[in-house]
This record gives sequence, structure tokens and C-alpha cells, in this order.
Amino acid sequence: MGICLSGRFRRARPLVGGFAAVVVLAGCFGADAAKTPKELEKSPLFSAGRATPSVDLLQKVSVMAGTVDIAGPKGFCIDRTTLQDADSGAYVPLGACAALSKNPADPSPAKPAFLAASVLPLPIEATGLPTDPAGRMAAARAFLESDAGLAALSRSGAASTVTLVEIKEADDSLHILIKDTSAGLPDALSEATWRSFFELKGMLVTASVTAFADQKLDRRSAFKILRAFVAAIRSANAG
Repeated sequence: MGICLSGRFRRARPLVGGFAAVVVLAGCFGADAAKTPKELEKSPLFSAGRATPSVDLLQKVSVMAGTVDIAGPKGFCIDRTTLQDADSGAYVPLGACAALSKNPADPSPAKPAFLAASVLPLPIEATGLPTDPAGRMAAARAFLESDAGLAALSRSGAASTVTLVEIKEADDSLHILIKDTSAGLPDALSEATWRSFFELKGMLVTASVTAFADQKLDRRSAFKILRAFVAAIRSANAG
């Protein structure tokens, strides 16, 4: 995406307000926009020659100076090789534990997928959003369905590359299914991605699920994984 530079977070332009600013920032480290194929080469999920020792597998990690914990559904572990955590934001990829360790004895989900969570401080512009949940959802939907919203979701920043396949409201989150034909996606991943946007502890969290190109994952199953992912994150931060 255009506002992402050298793996660092940047503020949205002043003219981008409300939910627009939130989505543009979140898009920087969404699952299908965060890494180039070259950057993912060091990940065991995308490299047959790399593995994370079973003893080093993590099912939960704290980011943003311990403010937010990220955890995945059963069978998923944190990919520490491409994890990023800074004051400006965090990016946490997850995959099947067994795929990371190359050890079939380690846990693995029934349906493999590439998961990622981004955590970002809510931008100042977000204060302009409606305070009631229904109003915030309406503003979010309106933006995402606009050309500006599609451009914000695109890896290349071009609305023409993105198709908004489905949009849902559930679990106090906004869920979207998009297809992005922009260049830069690892060959191993599908062009379709489910994303959820929700607020947690004063942060914007984006959870996403992308299927592997060689492993079929129907829309309903992928959405089920996404909801389980969101539930796991919320549960990890309860109390």
C-alpha cells in the first residue's frame, strides 16, 4: 500500500478522516499487504528449508509494550520470524504450529490458513467517528464501499484492483471479504482475504485470514476461522 514505507508505520494524510484514517493505517500491516515475497522467505510457512524448533513455538504473544495480547485459534502458533512490534504498531503473523516447526507431532488446525493481526494506536482522526456503535458501523461500511475505501485496502493503492466480495457485522466487529489482484502477493497465498476490524484497549486491531493457493478453503470455512481468531484475541485480553 502506498502509505507503507520500508516496513515502518506512517500517519495517514491529514485529509483522511474518521474511519478512512483507521482503515488506511490498518491496511499497512494487513495479512495480504504486510510483506513482500522476498521478506517472507525467512518464514517457515513459506520456506521449506526453515523451521521453528518445537520448544520455541508460541500460541500467544504480547505486543505494544504489553498492551494487547495476540493469540490464534486452536492449532495456530505465532510466526516469530516475521513478527514486528514497535511503539507505532505491531504485526503478528500466525500459521499452523506443525507447519512452522516442520514437526507433524505439533498441533495443527483442521483447515490450514495464513493468519495475521495488526495492532495500531487509534489515530487522532478516529475521534471524529460517531460515538454510538451503529453509527460507527455505518460510517465504516460507507467508507469501505467507496473508491477511497477500496484503494485503502489495495496493496497497490488502486481501487481497481480490489473487489469487495462481502461485508458483515458480527461480534462487535466489521468483517469484510476482499479480492485484491495487485502484484506483490506471495505465490503461495490466495488473492482473497477475510478481515475483521475492531477496537481493543484503545487500539485498532485488524485480524485477517488468507487461504493458501494450493489448499482449498471455502468462504464459509475461512469466515469461521476468522471469527475464531477474533474470539481468541478477545479472550486473550479479557479480564
